[in-house]
Amino acid sequence: MEEAMSRRAEFRNEVKTRLEDPVYEGMQAFKALYGIDSDSAALARIAKLFLFGTVGTLPANLLGVSVAPSQAGSAVSA
Repeated sequence: MEEAMSRRAEFRNEVKTRLEDPVYEGMQAFKALYGIDSDSAALARIAKLFLFGTVGTLPANLLGVSVAPSQAGSAVSA
């Protein structure tokens, strides 16, 4: 069996493959701004900021929030 067929590519940037170009470029700017070397470290920091914010707390628990549209005022027949 040919060994080359079973080998993976030498290098594949999975993050660049999965993200849209403008998002990847934004992440590169974020990396440069904060002096982050790797894409995975940048994504970890972005996720932490997204989930915990700058204050360090998660938003209020949203379990009691309905996904159904709200109805303000009284119902009107169409």
